[in-house]
Amino acid sequence: MFMKRKNQYLMGVAVLCGGLFVTQVAQASVTFDSSATLTYTINSITNLNPAHPTDLSALAISGYFDQGVDATNYLLTTTGDGAVVANNPGYTLDPVSSVFGHSFSVSGSATAGSVDSLHTGLFGLLFDNSGSDSYSVDVSLAYDLSAAVDGLFATNSITLDYFTLTDTTIFGATNPLGAYTLEGTLSDIQTLNGVFNNINFNIGALGLESLNANVAVTSTIEPAAVPLPGVVWLFLSGLLGVLGFSKRKKAKHA
Repeated sequence: MFMKRKNQYLMGVAVLCGGLFVTQVAQASVTFDSSATLTYTINSITNLNPAHPTDLSALAISGYFDQGVDATNYLLTTTGDGAVVANNPGYTLDPVSSVFGHSFSVSGSATAGSVDSLHTGLFGLLFDNSGSDSYSVDVSLAYDLSAAVDGLFATNSITLDYFTLTDTTIFGATNPLGAYTLEGTLSDIQTLNGVFNNINFNIGALGLESLNANVAVTSTIEPAAVPLPGVVWLFLSGLLGVLGFSKRKKAKHA
């Protein structure tokens, strides 16, 4: 009876060890979360024709947002259960009086898989001059960026730059905002906010101009194996050794 219980006990320990081994190689969940809110503020518009400097009736202003889908602005590679959510419906040419703001968000997760992605949010103001006068425009662009990751191993970065339709040279840009986790670090969150002030440009007669801002979110996540504390393995190996020694001793006395 004693030997039967002893064998059952040994079997139970073996099952426990097997279960812990599976736990050791199991994947831990990894997530990333990014958001960006951009706000354009039209500080002033001046008609450059001295005959009627306050007449702004010929200038129409619209705001728009879209997600880039071309190879330069979009990349998504996943394995296993890796997944990304970037559901930010676009809209075009909504009338703007003085302020235009919009948010862009991207998140993802993986437990037994990986994610490698690039998502770009395209924000803009469009100025359409249907008259014969020229206009001087002063605009500010405020930004609020957030990048967060949780779990090993993950990187998540956001970059922002802006330019105009007639000059695609980068006028302004933020330093890359990055969050990452490495061995010993399980989570990280970084935020950045500020304002680009006094963005000035002229719109000529029958002219078309836009002030564009691109927010690029680049993320890589790949879950790491969950390590089992060494003391647990030491305890189990010692326990099995004791049980084995006890069994040999009993057999010798028999």
